Amino acid sequence: MGPRSLALALSAVIATALFSFGQEDVPTFRSDAQLVLTGFHVTAKKQYVSGLTVADFELLVDGRPRPITTFEGNQRGIPVEIVLLFDTSGSVTGRGLLDDKLFRDDLLAALPGVTLSVYSFGGHGDRLTRFCGATRDAATLQQAFRGVVKKGPGEAGFVLGKPGKDSLIYESIVRTLEESSHSITPGVRMLLVVSDGIPGGDQDPAAAVTAAQEAGVPVYPLLVGHQARISEFGMESSAPPRSGEDEHAFSVRRDYRKKQFDETESQAAAFASLGDATGGRSFDPPELNAAAARDVIRSLADEVRAEYVAGFAPEPGSPPASHRIGIRLKGHKEAKLAGGGRLAVY
Repeated sequence: MGPRSLALALSAVIATALFSFGQEDVPTFRSDAQLVLTGFHVTAKKQYVSGLTVADFELLVDGRPRPITTFEGNQRGIPVEIVLLFDTSGSVTGRGLLDDKLFRDDLLAALPGVTLSVYSFGGHGDRLTRFCGATRDAATLQQAFRGVVKKGPGEAGFVLGKPGKDSLIYESIVRTLEESSHSITPGVRMLLVVSDGIPGGDQDPAAAVTAAQEAGVPVYPLLVGHQARISEFGMESSAPPRSGEDEHAFSVRRDYRKKQFDETESQAAAFASLGDATGGRSFDPPELNAAAARDVIRSLADEVRAEYVAGFAPEPGSPPASHRIGIRLKGHKEAKLAGGGRLAVY
């Protein structure tokens, strides 16, 4: 159900733009201690608030204040993984939508700590495929996106447990969050999910929201084809009865079409709500073209640049247990904090 066109477009961008990079050093942390990190944004009047310091925040572990030992206000030192999850079921509607300079100029060149990982679902039945883990390597990413576009085998596949079902949006989000959490590099993650928002499995996104909140990963749903569906419904609703169709048949058909439209609108709204519910944001471009895709990627870059990260190194020796991490903004009553909550096991 979700279009593969954006996957094709992004693959073209990465295959060309990233190929000019090669491997670059990504900031890492000392290996002699575990580091617990959480990322968050601060906004006021719909604008990002920059320039805040560690003194403006309080870190809470299981509701109790804890000294912040690691803090970044502009992501210069802390790695960021952007996880790309594509719904590849459905037909290809377009190619070559993006400028090949997009990632180079607006993301990777300015943000050397950013890596990408690539997953897809749909078109493989009830399977999720990981094409590559967090990397900046040009050849690896080029191969990964070729696999997405051609629905080729990835480096790992995961059965989602619902045989015969396709476009398992929320099940795939949960499993992607689980798998991408195995990264050995401390850092923060963001999840961009590209789909039309119409699931072939669970209709309730609650499990995906819970998984994202527990992982401390903001979700960025990109709703594709939504505006086109609205336009199509409007045209159909204003059309006169078909030739030879009586008033009763016309009314029945119109009501049935309205019921279908309302259902898909509800599903699309549920998918888009993942953004606000997890500390991310949703995208609903009027048309899938180069300009719209460029805006999405630039918005992600802005999110990375504006994100604050706080953390601490747990004391060694304690038995592993689950702890709830949170962030509180001190003062700044006009500002709003998004994200920052997660579960951590240490």
